[in-house]
Formats: sequence, C-alpha cells, structure tokens
Amino acid sequence: MTNFYTTGDMGGGTPQRPFRLEDINFPRLTRFVRLILLGLVVLGVLMGLNWARGFYTDWLWFSSLGHEQVLFVRITTQIWLYLIAVLVFVALAAPNLYAAYRNTADYQWRQGKELSREGYKSARRLILWVGILAIVLGAILLAVYFSAHWEAFLRFFNGASFNEADPVFKRDLSFYVFGLPVLNFLRSWLLGVFVVIILFVAAFYYLTANLKGEAFSFEGSMKTHLLILGSFIFFLIAAGHWLGRYDLLFSKTGTVFGVGYTDDNIIIPARTILTFIAIGAGGTLLAATRFGGYRLIAAGIGVWLALSILGIAALPGIVQRLQVEPSELAREREYIAKNIEFTRKAYGLADIAAKSHPARGEVRSETIDENQGTIQNLRFWDEGPLLQSYNQIQFFRLYYDFLSVQTDRYMIDGDLRQVMLSTRELSSEKLPPEAQRWVNRYLQFTHGYGVAMSPVTEVAQGGRPNFFLRDLPPTGKVKLERPEIYYGLKSLPFAIVNSDMEEFNYPAQEGPVYTHYQGKGGVELSSFFRRLLYAWQFRDLNILISGEINEESRIQYKRTVAERFTKISPFLKRDGEAYTVVADGRQFFIQDAYTTTARYPYSTAWQGQFNYMRNSVKAVVDMYNGNVDYYVYDESCPIIQTYREIFPGLFKSADQMPDFLQDHVRYPMDLFSVQTRMLLQYHMTDPVVFYNKEDQWSVPQHAASGQSETLRPYYIVARLPGEKKEEFLLIQPFTPDKRHNLVGWMAARMDGEKILYEFPAGRHVDGPRQVEARIDNDAVISEQFTLWGQVGSEVMRGDILVIPLGQSLLYAEPVFLKPEALEFPELRRIILADSRRVVMHASLEDSVDALVGKKATVAPPVKEDANLKEYKAGIKPDDEAIPAERLKSVRKGLQDAIDRLQEVADQLNRMEQAREK
Repeated sequence: MTNFYTTGDMGGGTPQRPFRLEDINFPRLTRFVRLILLGLVVLGVLMGLNWARGFYTDWLWFSSLGHEQVLFVRITTQIWLYLIAVLVFVALAAPNLYAAYRNTADYQWRQGKELSREGYKSARRLILWVGILAIVLGAILLAVYFSAHWEAFLRFFNGASFNEADPVFKRDLSFYVFGLPVLNFLRSWLLGVFVVIILFVAAFYYLTANLKGEAFSFEGSMKTHLLILGSFIFFLIAAGHWLGRYDLLFSKTGTVFGVGYTDDNIIIPARTILTFIAIGAGGTLLAATRFGGYRLIAAGIGVWLALSILGIAALPGIVQRLQVEPSELAREREYIAKNIEFTRKAYGLADIAAKSHPARGEVRSETIDENQGTIQNLRFWDEGPLLQSYNQIQFFRLYYDFLSVQTDRYMIDGDLRQVMLSTRELSSEKLPPEAQRWVNRYLQFTHGYGVAMSPVTEVAQGGRPNFFLRDLPPTGKVKLERPEIYYGLKSLPFAIVNSDMEEFNYPAQEGPVYTHYQGKGGVELSSFFRRLLYAWQFRDLNILISGEINEESRIQYKRTVAERFTKISPFLKRDGEAYTVVADGRQFFIQDAYTTTARYPYSTAWQGQFNYMRNSVKAVVDMYNGNVDYYVYDESCPIIQTYREIFPGLFKSADQMPDFLQDHVRYPMDLFSVQTRMLLQYHMTDPVVFYNKEDQWSVPQHAASGQSETLRPYYIVARLPGEKKEEFLLIQPFTPDKRHNLVGWMAARMDGEKILYEFPAGRHVDGPRQVEARIDNDAVISEQFTLWGQVGSEVMRGDILVIPLGQSLLYAEPVFLKPEALEFPELRRIILADSRRVVMHASLEDSVDALVGKKATVAPPVKEDANLKEYKAGIKPDDEAIPAERLKSVRKGLQDAIDRLQEVADQLNRMEQAREK
C-alpha cells in the first residue's frame, strides 16, 4: 500500500508522519456524503419552490392574455422529457454501478493489509455512496439538458410534410427540418450518457483496486464490463456515421452550400462503409469478452480509426484537389444548379415576377402630370432627423421620449398618404431626483401617451414637420380616442394600475390630468398570496406592504412588444421593428414574425443563422390592454403548420384580423432585406453564369452624414409601371458589383407579390452615388452648403431615394440644417434629379417645376435664410410671436423679390452668353 509523506518545506526537512488509508475515518466520510445528498435534496426542494413560484406567476401572466395553453404545452413537455431522461440515465447507470460493486465483491480483505476489515468495508460503502451521489448529479444535469430541447421534440412529433424531396436521398424535406435534429440529439445525448457511465465505472474499479492494495489491471469481470460499455459507444458512433450522410446536405465545404461532387462520390460512400465498420468494431469488443486477447480489440478499433482518417479526411482532400479543382465547373455544375433551385425556393425568390424597365433618363412634364399621386407622396423626411424633431417639439415634458420612427400609409381626406409616426413613451427614470419615489415610479407614472404622425412629403414653416396627429391630448386628421400607452417599446420593470393612487395621464395648461386604468391588462393582485409572490419575484417588499394597492389593482410587467412576443412565442423570429398603427380610435403595434430553419437542404445560409425564411405570422399588440394576437399569413409554410398543430389555440387565420388593421399590413423590412441580398447572386439561374459571377449585383452605396452607407430598402407610395393607381411599396435598387450605375430594382407589394424590374443592358442609368456626385459638383449647390456651414449650422443630407415614375426614374434627396448647439434638424431644401439636371428648392412644388424647366434649377443662395440666426444660437423659432397672416405676407414678398432677382440674373447670363458668341 502506498504511503504519502509530507515535509516541512520543498527543499528538505524533517519528514512528517506518513498519510495512511487506515487513518481515514470512513464512517464519518460516509455520513458526510449522506449529508451532501440530504443537502442536495433540500436544495432541490428550494429550487422546486422557486420554480413553482415562477410557474404560478407565469400561469397568471399567460392566463391574463388567454394563452395559458402555450405555457402548459411547453411545461408538460419539459416535465415529461425531464422524467424520461432521469429514468433512462438511472436505468443505464444504476445497474452498471451495481454490477461494478458486485464484480468487486471478491476483493476480500486479507490479514496483514494496511486497512482493517471494518475499514475496508467502510471504504467500499463510501465509494458506493459517492457513486450514488454522482449518478444523482449526472441524472439532474443530463435531464435538464434533455428537457431544454422540448421544442425539437414537439416539432418531431407534429411535423408537417413539405411534399418535396431532396435530390440526393429522396426523403421529404420534413425529415431534415423536424426529424434529423432530434435523431442527432438523441444519439449525442446517449453517447454522453455512456461516456459518463464508463468514467463512473472505471473510477469505481480503480478506487476499489487501490483499497485492495493491488495494482489496477484491465482483466476479468472488469474487462468484460468495460468492453460491453465500449461496444455501445461504437454502435452510437456508427449511428453518427449514418446520420452524418444526411448532414452533408448542409455542407459548406464545396463550391456551393450542400452536397458537392466530392461529398456525393467520396464522403457519402465512406460514411456508409464506416457505419458498418463501427458496428463491426463494437462487435469485436463484444467478442473480446468471450475470446479474450487484446489483438482483436486493437484490430477492430484500428481498422475503424484508419478508415475514418482515410475516408473522411485524406481521400476527400485528394479527390477535391486533384480531380475536382482542375475541372471544377464540369464536376460541380449539377450541384450548383441544385443549390440555385433550392436557395431560391427557401427564400421565396422563385416566385418573383421579372419585367423589363426602359429607365428613361428624362422626367417630362407629362410624366409628372400622369404620376401626381407619386409626386405628392415623395418621402423627404428621414427617420433620424424626424425623430430628433419629435423629441424637440412634441415631447412636452422630460419624462416623455420618442424612441423610433416607423413608416405606414393612411387614407387622409380620401387620398392615400404615406406617413411617419412615433409613440410618445414614458421615461419615468427622467423624473427629477426628488420625484424618484416608489409611488411615482410604479403607481402614478404608469404609461406613455399618444403618437406624433407626419406626412412624409410636407414641410411646415421653419422647415419643421407638418402633422396629421400631434399634441396632448392628440388632435389631427386621424381619430385617436384611447391614446394611453401601457405596452410599448420602452422597457420598464413593472407598473401597478387601479391602485388607490391616481395615475398621471398627461400635462395640460391648467395642470396635470389624472386617470384610472379601465382595461384588462396585467394580473390582478386580488390576494395577499399573489402580492407575496410578486414581491418575491421582483425583490420588492413595497408590493406586499403598500397601502395604496387594493384587490382590484393589477400588476403589469413584460410590457414591451419584444418581451411579450418572445415570452409567448420564443420559437418565432421577430422582425427588428414593430410598427405603430392608429386605427379604430386605438393604438396597436404590429410585429412581423418569421418561421426559419437552418436545415433546408441545398440552401445557402444567411449569415450562418438560417437558410429558410417565411413571413408566416403577424402579431398584433394592443397598447392599452396588452393583448397579443397571432395571425397566420402564410398557410403554405410547413413550419407554421407544425406550430399550429402544437399550439392549436394560439394562431388565428389572416381573415380573422379586423379590417381596420388589415389596411395597415405591410411587407416586412427584414424579410425583404434578406431576399434582396440573396438576390444579388441568386438572380443568376444559369449554373455557368452563377459560377463565373458574370452578373453579380450589389446594393447601392450613398453618402450619409459624410460617410458611405448601404442604401436600405425603403417604403414609398408610388404607381408601378402599367398600373392604374398608387400603392404602398417596398423598394430596393441594384447596381453591378463594384460599380455605381443602376441595373434594376425590386418592388414588394403589401400582399406579398414581388416584381423585379431590370434595365436594358446597353443603357447607363445613374445610381445614387453618381447622382450625389452630380449634386456635389454643382457649383451653386456646393456654394450654398458652404454658406450655411459658415453661419454655425451643420448641413445634413438625408437618404437619396430612387423613385419609379412611369417609364422614368426620379431621384430625391432632402437637405436638413442642424444647429451646432441643439439636436433640432429642420428640412430646408429638396433636391430632385433625373438624367439631365439636378435641382434644389425650398418646396416640392418649386423643385418639380425646376426639374421640368419652369424655374431656375437652384434657388438663389440666401445668406440669412429664415430662422438662420435662431439656428446658430440653438433657439427654436417662436412661430406665434408674429401673426400668421403678417408672416405669410412677409414671406410672400421676400419670395417675389427673390424670383425677380433670379429673373434679372438669368437675363444677364443670357446677355453675357450672347456677347461671347
């Protein structure tokens, strides 16, 4: 028996008493291990209580929304999976630990050994208890991991058919989306279980051999036991080889995404052969339990290892380098064609209608007259400048914030008008420090109020936005009767409504206006028990002891659209922007949602995240009550069909959405962005052209705030070529790769139809960057920009938009001025351009007239433009300081004087040109 010595220092010294096993108090250690097990039980009980609290409050929250079925399906599935995993692990681990204990029963204590007979028995019992403790911990950890895959199992058992087979193995695509992930997970989980069991059993044998006082040796019953376990490891490895063949449909190693020439001819056959080799290796381990000898074991494992290296690593690389690369197009052509076909299907590119567009360069007067609906909806306000303006002129109090600006369309006075709008969110953290009281933050300041809405094409006096909806309480051309925002974009921990404390509603001239919540949003705090649980959940004792809270009070939490959507439907991918809708006198958010997967065969992955995408769902959130309703907008998607089977009460059909909301459904920005980026390559459907990248496209670049940025897709109201009326569209132009001229553009209608307009190959069409270069090269425009910059203002140029105008293209770019001391941009000029000229005036009408030759191309520079001194000082002009009629008269007189000066200047220029001739 080995003795362990310790010394006074590492360099030598008087040896201390050796450490011996007989000095260990094994009964005490056994009791300690039992205490650890008891502690684990207590800890489990406490964790169970916390889980029960969380489950109960979640049930209250889901029930308040009418979606408790979603919670029960998820929780019951997790519980069943947890129990199954525990039973499977215990059923596999406990017999193996017991077998190891029985196999070591012949390790008898012998007289003269270091341990006494009682010490030996106590040590074996200790090792057994440690083994039991390890099994318990292993079962808990592996079961938690197993139950975390509840969604994959639900999809597996409820998966809908794609009714389409892959081109290699001829299996329905549902096998790859729903079946293969679960099979791969089960194999890897079981492999982990057997590895853990082998480690437990081997450690038990090793420790017992040390107690016996003999060297550890791989013989006898221990050898048989470990070889049997090792054989199961190889059977699971064999399953991995077999399933790995299907994973090649998502391979990234070839010319394109999916099975390539080398995969098809080398790796798939190699993995098939390795499946049977691994089974044979497992068989040799079983045979070695009867016939003995290490040669058989080494032969089985060695053959598998050698063929794995040859078939998976070496041979594919040799074939790829020597056979494929020298004639890659010929070898990979059929696989490239499959990749093109399946990628276009996966991203919804196969149904794009392709049309030609003449892209005439000149915008004529008749073109303007024929497209007045488009002209009157030209978008000049950008999200960034407009958001800053809202936060200067529509916030009213420090505790209000506008967080984002969205785009939509409304019928205003019988006309379709594009608007931008933003919710006025509550920011209670901005209250003065002396007002940062618990009652203020959680009982009184509970909600935001109303929206600001502006037409995209109108400019009020002083370069400010005009409004269709504004002020507190809201007034304007859109009806809004319920302006309170209890559920929005601002993340707040919780609010308690219907308390004895009145809630602040909005500020007014005569003083604050208060209200009481009249909706059904939130969970009722109808009992002491509920208040106790929520005080526990939020770590806030005031919820329990506050005298302002009564039985009718409601606690509202998870109040943002993102939080509510993710809590209810974590299996859906949400669009980056939930947009505001004012309809039926109320306020809503519409959140577009996607069904995605990374398991669609032969489809190229988008940024490594997914390779299939559908806008299957539109969720509607009521800003007052917090209700979340899910409407299915792509019934053909097998993934959403599967989720409807799993959660039958969650989803509604698209035709069940109220009409007043259907009018505001739009094609989602994120989906369109992904589709247009994928289209840059996948508009090429010929494998040869695709391989050579002969017609690679790119997204246009433009200058924004002095930096080059990618031109994002944008919403406009316009009339497509050949159509009778204007409609709400989502637009993205395209340029050739590493070039700046336009080659086409794609439009998405709000009903989902997509149209790709391609320009004639032999005609040059200016792209956004080239038009901006023409603007920069215009001496008069550049001079005016320089003049503005010298008087303390920053010139901000907005996004340049390419607008389809009949058979022509119109370019539009707004010009903002922002004072150095204040984030308060105002729209000062509107630039329009076609292939002939660039024009810039203060109003849309003047810019349009200048474009068709009715006015000078550029309004004359004015050193002291309206309100410029106020701009320089960072002071907002006071529009009411001068009577409106007088101000209008003064401005008209100034404009007439400017026009006369321009006419004189033009006449002098003509005389000078005639003299030179």
